[in-house]
Amino acid sequence: MTPPKLSAELHLPDLPEVPVAIGAPAQPVLEPNERVRRQQQAWSYRLRHLFGTSLPLLMMALLAGLTWWLARVSPGPAGERPPAAERQDPDYTAQKVALQRFNPEGRLVAQIEGEQVRHYPATDELEVDTVRVSTTGADGRRTLATARQAVAAGDNSRYSLEGGARVVSTGADGHVVEIEGEHLLMLAKERRVRADRPVTVRQGGSALMADGMEFDEATQQVTLRGRVRGLLLPTDLKAAKP
Repeated sequence: MTPPKLSAELHLPDLPEVPVAIGAPAQPVLEPNERVRRQQQAWSYRLRHLFGTSLPLLMMALLAGLTWWLARVSPGPAGERPPAAERQDPDYTAQKVALQRFNPEGRLVAQIEGEQVRHYPATDELEVDTVRVSTTGADGRRTLATARQAVAAGDNSRYSLEGGARVVSTGADGHVVEIEGEHLLMLAKERRVRADRPVTVRQGGSALMADGMEFDEATQQVTLRGRVRGLLLPTDLKAAKP
């Protein structure tokens, strides 16, 4: 017996037509205002993201800088503090003064006179304008020095004469040595006069010019340095000169 043949029909509902395109999807066309708004939103998002990720690093750098600054300005231990800078300006000024120095026996050995005196604590020196220095040695030799300005050590052991300097040394026997120059150095304790610049030395009727010199008051010897020139008078002529 042959089985019966069955037939069936499938009815599908009508589907809407869907457009199909090949290639990249088309970008929607935006209005100019909408395009600007979306660009602004994109930059705002990027800035928030960058700030959010960089904020911890910025805070750490700020804290490190603040710590370094505090370490620099905070005072260290007392033993590690650098010494305070000494004053470079005078701590006192006086007009028309006369400073005197006496030996232990009470005898006047040095006197400084000047129109104006300035004391500098950083070096313990006196700067004297229109200066006049007079000293007396133990052997009775008197020394008188003048200059437009002088710098004197605090203990009166050294006088640096500047500008039209002149030193006149007179021995107890009346023997006179006169020294002139723009810069002369008097060493009171050593009883010496030095010059490292052109100088003129006069003794009696003789005059000598040199590039430098040293005069020892104790021995009355003059040592001339550099180029020396001048006029020397014989002893008999000097004695005969009125």
